[in-house]
Amino acid sequence: MYTKGDAVVYPMHGAGIIQDFEEKNIDGIRRSYCILRIPIGDLTIMLEASTMENVNLRKVMDSCDIARVMDDVVKMPTQLAPDNWNQRYKDNLEKIKSGLLSDTAIVFRSLYHREKQRGLSSAEKKMLSNVKKIMLSEIMLSYEVEKFEAEEILEKSMFA
Repeated sequence: MYTKGDAVVYPMHGAGIIQDFEEKNIDGIRRSYCILRIPIGDLTIMLEASTMENVNLRKVMDSCDIARVMDDVVKMPTQLAPDNWNQRYKDNLEKIKSGLLSDTAIVFRSLYHREKQRGLSSAEKKMLSNVKKIMLSEIMLSYEVEKFEAEEILEKSMFA
């Protein structure tokens, strides 16, 4: 399980540090909650401890594994995405929800390239921004760098 101080990735929000575990009495039911602080956006999330595994929470990967995953994604042939933006959005959302860095990197790469070639819908632009934040937050915690340095690492890794 997880402990206070662990660096974890919460899909759809990014990587953060477990600040604490608290007991709360809500509607007469006492439950344990994990307090997670996400550095990008200065976001604090309370997760019910019993649901932590169900939301695909995982530990932050070390920097060597992150570099390997991004290198693997760059080497993958570009997959043809559906022309219908709504279907692309649903497909990409499922990948992000998986919590896997490789899936998140695939979404980032495909949306980034599509934006450069044809443009994105407003929902996809927001998704691109969010997926970039998710990736940057994990890079920041893994490499122990600030956001601007994480952006440089991401750019060099994905577009070198």
